[in-house]
Amino acid sequence: MSSWVENPNFQHFRGHSSEELKLDEAFLSVVSSSDKALTLFSLSEDCYQCQFTSFAPVSSHSTQVLAIDTKFKNNFLLASVPFERRITLKGNESVLCHVETYGSASKMGEFGFYELTINETAHVPCQLKTLVEPVNIYLSLLLIILILAAATFLWKVVKNALTLLGKYFPRFRALNKNEAPGDGSKGQKTATTKKRLKSLDTFRGISIIVMIFVNYGGGGYWFLDHATWNGLQIADLVFPWFMWIMGVCIPISVRSVLKRGTSLRASILNVIRRAVILFGLGLMLNTAGRGADMEVIRIFGVLQRFGVAYFVVTTCAILLAPGNGYQAVEKGSEDNGSSGERSHRGQFWDAVVEVTSLKFQWIIMLGAVATHLLITFFLPVPGCPRGYLGPGGIENGGRFKGCAGGATGYIDRVVLGMNHIYQKPTSDHVYHAGPFDPEGIFGCLLSIFQVFLGVQAGVVLLYHSSHKARLSRWLIWCVATGMIGAVLSLGSKEDGWIPLNKNLWSLSFVMVTSCFAFFLLLVCYVLVDVKGWWSGSPFFYPGMNATIMYVGHSLAYDLFPWHWKFPGIPMNTHFISTIEALWGTGLWVVIALLLYRNKFFLSI
Repeated sequence: MSSWVENPNFQHFRGHSSEELKLDEAFLSVVSSSDKALTLFSLSEDCYQCQFTSFAPVSSHSTQVLAIDTKFKNNFLLASVPFERRITLKGNESVLCHVETYGSASKMGEFGFYELTINETAHVPCQLKTLVEPVNIYLSLLLIILILAAATFLWKVVKNALTLLGKYFPRFRALNKNEAPGDGSKGQKTATTKKRLKSLDTFRGISIIVMIFVNYGGGGYWFLDHATWNGLQIADLVFPWFMWIMGVCIPISVRSVLKRGTSLRASILNVIRRAVILFGLGLMLNTAGRGADMEVIRIFGVLQRFGVAYFVVTTCAILLAPGNGYQAVEKGSEDNGSSGERSHRGQFWDAVVEVTSLKFQWIIMLGAVATHLLITFFLPVPGCPRGYLGPGGIENGGRFKGCAGGATGYIDRVVLGMNHIYQKPTSDHVYHAGPFDPEGIFGCLLSIFQVFLGVQAGVVLLYHSSHKARLSRWLIWCVATGMIGAVLSLGSKEDGWIPLNKNLWSLSFVMVTSCFAFFLLLVCYVLVDVKGWWSGSPFFYPGMNATIMYVGHSLAYDLFPWHWKFPGIPMNTHFISTIEALWGTGLWVVIALLLYRNKFFLSI
């Protein structure tokens, strides 16, 4: 029977303890009666277009116990070749047997104990059997979700009871003031950007809280982690969402600057100041826990990309601001045409004014996209096929070993140097491709475009006051960006023209994540600002101090009380890892609430 809290089905078995294993690991006992020395090869289903790679040597007439990764399914192969580290098998002449686990109902799982017996004289030379059943890693997640749902329901019951008591007993009214204040827009058909839209802070809060949770491990679940190379998982959404919502707020901020009559010089200097601070904070975080060795310091990163994108997009928004300074056109001005035909034309252009008013900015942004595509597919990269988008390493038998990321990786390696890019990317664990920076220089081009798509959403807020006009336009943008992303990727993880890829910040990735961003903002806007069904809590509070949340959680990652380890409590289970990640994330929500109550808001 599976344990709800992921207790291993064995404590000690054949001289081995479950405490020796990490998350998503199991024991494999290899028992060989062969007279030959063999090599055990493995192939993960997460490794696209890969060949079997050497995993461990197997001596003749021996028994050894190996720890194997169970996050993704693995196939095994035994061959009579000398063992060398990370070699791929070429040819099948020396293969003794295959051990298939893909699609198997008895897939290897966490804390399982398996035995692989090798007997060349037997009818089936290699046999795999389960000695100890693995645990069900998803029961603990279900248990945590049920506990959180019950706690939320109980809190609502208590809150409603306090509200009811407050009607008759004044002292209870003070206990029911924890919600973020409403904006009074419930039931209105129009909204005004003069009042702070809580949905924007709620959206930003969702992004930063999910980012903190996945950065604190996300419980170790594969679907809460980043995709190894191509693909889209939950962790891949939060960074582009964070950048996109920054774009939404840029035209709102620029309009205020223009209305105040701030000089162009002062406006640009302020943009430069903010961009430099963001870049500098990112550099500082890159040295946290690693030291500030200038020979190996990573130059780019998350906040650095924020700084670059913010500078470019905001500068364009100021220098190429429409003549009305992002002010909404007075309703009725389109009816001044002298004919019905002109009136219809005027109505059409007024309907898309948030696009046409940014026409010069669109020209620059589409130029950035075109430049990115031309360089990606036509820049000659030494030793690599033109237009290569793969992870390099052992993919395709190691033919493109030094080609990680194609032109994207090449530009970063040439400009920044191998020592100054990210040394342990997600893909390295599977493809063994070495350093690659998912937040490097070249990817900034499409990050800038993604922020600009957020600007387009923000201009909708400024030019249209009715809820219907805003929601309909966001929905159109949601569908349009989603369809473009689907066409570019052909709806496939690996086989599209431009696959979804966060590491490369591909155009399809920008479009699909922006599609989800438009949709999420639409949902938040309806629930929080239109209907008033949700206050935005608890996400609203971190959204008001997102910079503090990001910098703080990065610095406090390994510090108590965010991170802990107690004697006698195994830390190698998804259950405990999820509890710890939720605890650390929850502490930042509490800190954000305290900052909000003390009216402390950090503005760079």
